[in-house]
Parts: sequence; C-alpha cells; structure tokens
Amino acid sequence: MKRFFGKTQSGDKPSGQAGLLQGILTALFLLLGLGVLFPPSGARAAQAEIVVVAPPDGAWVTGKELFLAGFVNGAEVKGVSIDGVSHKGSGGVLPVEGGAFGTMISLREGENVITLSADKLQKKVKVYYGPPQKDKTGPKGYKRFYLHNNPVALDCKECHKLRRGQYDFKKIVPTRANCTTGKCHANMGKAAHVHGPVGAGVCISCHSPHGSFNPMSMERTGQDLCLVCHQAKQQEFNDSVVHQPVKEGCVDCHNPHESPMRFQLRGNGSSVSSLCFNCHAAAVFTKSHRHGPVGAGDCIACHRPHAGKHQKLLIASPEKAELCFQCHKERKNEFSMKHVHKPVTENCNKCHDPHSSDAQFQLHKKSSALCAECHEKLSPAVYSDIKTATFKHAPVDQGKCTECHRAHSSGEKALLKDNTTKLCFSCHDELGDNVTGSKSKHGPVQTGDCMACHKVHGSKFSRMLVRYYPEEFYKEYSPENYDLCFGCHNKEIAKNKFTSTLTNFRDGEYNLHFYHVNMKKGRNCVACHDAHASSQAKHIRKEVPFGSWSYPVALTKTETGGTCVVGCHAPKTYDRKNPKVKPSR
Repeated sequence: MKRFFGKTQSGDKPSGQAGLLQGILTALFLLLGLGVLFPPSGARAAQAEIVVVAPPDGAWVTGKELFLAGFVNGAEVKGVSIDGVSHKGSGGVLPVEGGAFGTMISLREGENVITLSADKLQKKVKVYYGPPQKDKTGPKGYKRFYLHNNPVALDCKECHKLRRGQYDFKKIVPTRANCTTGKCHANMGKAAHVHGPVGAGVCISCHSPHGSFNPMSMERTGQDLCLVCHQAKQQEFNDSVVHQPVKEGCVDCHNPHESPMRFQLRGNGSSVSSLCFNCHAAAVFTKSHRHGPVGAGDCIACHRPHAGKHQKLLIASPEKAELCFQCHKERKNEFSMKHVHKPVTENCNKCHDPHSSDAQFQLHKKSSALCAECHEKLSPAVYSDIKTATFKHAPVDQGKCTECHRAHSSGEKALLKDNTTKLCFSCHDELGDNVTGSKSKHGPVQTGDCMACHKVHGSKFSRMLVRYYPEEFYKEYSPENYDLCFGCHNKEIAKNKFTSTLTNFRDGEYNLHFYHVNMKKGRNCVACHDAHASSQAKHIRKEVPFGSWSYPVALTKTETGGTCVVGCHAPKTYDRKNPKVKPSR
C-alpha cells in the first residue's frame, strides 16, 4: 500500500493525489464486499419457473383427455401440485424426475384454469375445451391447439436424454414411433418412395407429440418445417421467381409421407407431368403435336420446379432462343445466317407453342395463317396478290410458305431457301435443264431475277406474269398487248414500217419486227424468241409451236444481217446494207 499511498514529509498524511487513489480503491473493496459488481452465483442462475409445454396457455382443444407436460427450470423440487382439473396424479402432486413432470388430465367443457405450484413457484394455464366451431374462429381469447386423437401418457426419456440428472430439452432423440406399426397408420411407408423420417419411423421429426397450434400437430409450417433438414434448398428458394406452391409450402407438390414417385411427388408415378396436371390444365399439353419433353411428361426439362432467375421458372432465358438451344444445339447454325427472321431474334414462342399444338411443329396456327398474322401487315401488296390472284402459285395456294422460304434464317434475302435460279428450278426442273444448257439467256434469267417477269405469290395475268402478255400465239398487234415485254424493251420497236435505228432486225430500212407482228395473223414475241434461253443468238428458239406440232428454227447471223430457216416460210435472208427483200414489200 505504501507504493500507492506514500507518506508526506511529516510522515503522517498521504498527498492529495495519493488520497484520491486511496478513496477509489476503498470504494471498490466495499462494492465487492457487498456483492454489487459481481452478484452471487445463485443470482446469476436462470430465473426459477414452472414451464408448461402442453397444453399452452390460451389453448382451445376439442378433446376432453390430454397429457399435461412440463418442467421446472432453475430450481430443484421433488413434486408439483396441480389444481383446477381432474388428473391421475397421486394426492394432487405430480412427481418431478429430471426436472420434468406430466400426467393425463380430463377437462370439463368450457374454460379450465389449471394451477401448478412448487414451493414458492406458481404457474396458471387457461385451457378451453369445446367442440369445433362452425366458423372455426373458436372462443374469444383462445387459439385452436391440435392434439393427436386418443392421446396417451408420454414418457420423457423416450425423446429426451438425462444429463447430470436433468433432461436435456434442447435436443430430441430420434426415437422410432409405433405409428406405422400400430392399427392407425399401418399401411403408411409401403410405397415405392418413402420420406426418410417415415421410413425410419421418426414421426416426431415433423409432428409434435405434445400437440401444436399448427394443424396435424406440425412442429412448424410451410418452408420452415422442410428447411430444418433441407437447408441446402434455402439459397435456391431465394431466386427472383418462386413457384407459388413453394411460397405456400412444399406439400402441395410433395407428399410428406410417401408416393409412387421419386421425391414423394404427388403424381401417379408415370411422369412429372402427372404432378403438374394437378394444377395446370392438361388440355394445354395434350394436343396432337407435342414438344418432346411434354410428350415424355418431363416438365423439368425446361422449368425449374422450385425457383429460378427467369420468367415462368425457365432454366434459361427464352430470349434469342437461349432456352431452346439447351437441347437444339445442332441447329444453331440454322438460326445465324445472314438474314434472320425477326421472331428468331426475339423469342421462339412467337411462332411455336412450347407445349403442344394442333399444328405441325407446334406452331400456334397452321403455317399459312401464322405467317399471315404478321406479313399481311408487313407486306400488304403481297397478300393483295395472293387474295386477288387468278393464276396461283401452287405452294402459296396450298399454304406451304416454307416450300420457298426458310422459317428461321437464310443466306438469301426474303429468307429464300436458295438463290432464285436454283430455287425456281428445283421445281421447274425441265426449264432449268434448258436454261443450263443454253448459251443465250434472257437478261433477267441471266441475272437470276425470275421476279422481273413473274409474281411469285400469284397474279391476275397468266403464267403469274407481272404484266399482261397474250396467251394466244396469233394476236393482233398493239403495244398494250405486249405490256410485259415493253416494260424493259423499247415499245417503239414495231411502231414504224421503216427505220434505220429502232432495230437491227431489218432489211435495209424495212422493219422486220413490224412485219412479223402486223401480218394478218400477227405473231407474238415467243413465236421466234424463247423467253428464258436458247442456244441461238438473241435467244431465238430452237423450234416454233404450231398446233400440236412444232417446226425447227435456225438463224444464221452475219455482220450485217442473217438467214432464217424455219417451217413457217421458205428460207429468208436479210441484210441492213444490201436489202434482199422484194421491193413489193
């Protein structure tokens, strides 16, 4: 003490600073002595009380007999007195073993006030006994408490371990129950797939043997019950899109006891869809053309069963076919050519029903009607041609758009299956062979522009031509009759009998085009020219039709004219510099 409280020079009194320290220490010693700073061990222990496990205060029960269970916390007593209810205790005292007590009690109808006491401890519990109310609200101030039918006396040591002479109520022993071996639930646990606790007979994993405010005496409700064991699912359930049954509780889809299906699903055992059809209308999935997974009943091939990050619980985004490519990877190149159909860039569901449809390929409608939904607005002129056509293109008339167009993407404009030459000649093969073997080709044929002359979706003109052209071989001449040809060629070519500039097909200045079309039986252009191609110059045809016959045509060109040998007339020679035609013409 001298180290802290050194003497003054006189040796009688401490200095001012030392006096202050001495005062503080003296106060601390006094507080410690009085036990103010550190209370005795008894005061630090848990507050002594009587705890009633069942029935809890405010419980409304519908059975007269039940097992009262409780324990004494923080005090050692040998017995607990019980009053206010008929019971099977001896002399009104319930023995306490390992801190616990219990007895069968018999309630009277109406409110029951049960008083429990031990030494200075006392606990009052109000319990209401009465039949179920029609409105299920129960008596005011009481809440329905669910108990097992025909309750029996319970033994604490079946579910709780004794530790140092006291029952450990924090941990429950997985005791096998006799629920499935007795007369009540004897058939339970015999299905192909049984819930683990049921198979092990540990019913108290989910059901409280003492009763609960939850129906069927459940320890917890909804997800809270299942996640006690299935903690790993918690993170999955936190995704942005959650299946409604998951929100409400797992048992809408899973039988908590047993099922003929894996994971105790509430289906008939044949497929996952048998579960899904419990909520989702089967008619949506059972049309004539079904998606493979739907046909196999494998809904989870596309949907997550619990929760996910994408709409409708899809396993991947439906945008830009990401979901569909999970399976259809081998067709990915088909969707990424130079020209892509707009719905493909958005969502496959624009055209296809992902579940089932009455149309092929699960299209929402028959292909022609489906295409019309968008393209009637996008291409009104095309659909005007289709509706008003007198001469119809067979694939269009039959609603087979994909005979010419790819549905997803193409290397050609308008999503054509190939360039127009190859595409058209894939059906018009005889014409294709003729064109391929010819040296002189009509300009549009040379460039592969069949649509320069033909309306491919239908036309009011024969041969689906874009403009009028006579079907007759002999036709009186007028420019209107050759509107098709004069769409490109000079319409003045046959106007004048004499010319030095309009055509090279002349004898001197005598216009031989004028002569051929202005004869008494005027010939149309195809009398001499093949509209597509020929092996002769100016695509002069090899033969000219004449009724059911045909006559050969041979043109020999010179620098200033030529000679024509044809079945129509005797061989004729013309020359622009040295006329050969008789002056009478």
